[in-house]
Amino acid sequence: MSSRTDLIPAGEISPLGLFEPPELVVECEAYTGTLSTLFLLVKQHKVDLLGVPLAPICEAYLLYLIQRAGDDLEAAATALAALAYLLERKSFLLLPAPEIDDEPEVWEDPPEPYVHEFAEVIHQLSRRWDERDEVFFRPQSGAAQYELPFEIREVSSSQLAFVLERLLKRAKPDLIQPLGRPRRSLSEQMELVMDSMTEDWRTLDQVVVGEFTRSEAVWWFLALLELIRLSKVCVKIEEDEIFFAAGGTV
Repeated sequence: MSSRTDLIPAGEISPLGLFEPPELVVECEAYTGTLSTLFLLVKQHKVDLLGVPLAPICEAYLLYLIQRAGDDLEAAATALAALAYLLERKSFLLLPAPEIDDEPEVWEDPPEPYVHEFAEVIHQLSRRWDERDEVFFRPQSGAAQYELPFEIREVSSSQLAFVLERLLKRAKPDLIQPLGRPRRSLSEQMELVMDSMTEDWRTLDQVVVGEFTRSEAVWWFLALLELIRLSKVCVKIEEDEIFFAAGGTV
């Protein structure tokens, strides 16, 4: 088992998302490759995890934490998430399988109906489901439900993710804020984004200027996605660069 910490080049998305974990290389009879590829193959049921020893991987990860983790916390956290998933899956596989009784259970007397005993719980769950729809989703104009995902003709979600990644690289770390701080309004943020948009096609780096924190970058991007969904902001791609402009349709 060995470890390398080269990250993916800019403009690519790893199997684990925007941040590629350090290249902790796994070498055994069942598998040879990186931790991120092992994570993807296990999720796709293409590798027998029972034949992959995880103790050397944990040792290599601890060694990486001691030597290099302070240089890139996102990569370290991504590697930890992948490693935790593999440990959880292998622990599940090592558990003894329950014995299956081939003989069907025979009821001497049919059970009495008891659904009415849960009527109050069912009512509360239904009420909270309706409240959740009102809080987290906004219906489209003339539509009864919020449809996910919405499509943008020539720009993929992966390409938009690169835009967010590049914006986060420019952002500064957030300062610690008190817990009772008022929450940011997405509608107000959408108004700020629209004020920054013009009819000229520009990249997001040209639209978002000045200093901003990571949380501000995320709010800016969420508002931009909502404006694209509402057809208030256009988006197109030319020569591998994504451009935005106000008005029109996507």
